[in-house]
Amino acid sequence: MVYPPRVPRPLKRPEEQRWPSPTPLPALPAEDIGKILKKILERLDAIEKRLDNMEKLLAKTQPKP
Repeated sequence: MVYPPRVPRPLKRPEEQRWPSPTPLPALPAEDIGKILKKILERLDAIEKRLDNMEKLLAKTQPKP
């Protein structure tokens, strides 16, 4: 089926799309994995704090129903 140039094509259903094959992870020592996980947790904590601050600011600015 040919579509005119400005009409977007219909979206595919999720079951029509295939997941890419997983890429193997390089072998890392347990110490390195622990360090990486610690960094990830620290970043997630920082993100959570920022989100809490945003929620507080939004709660102040929005009227309560």
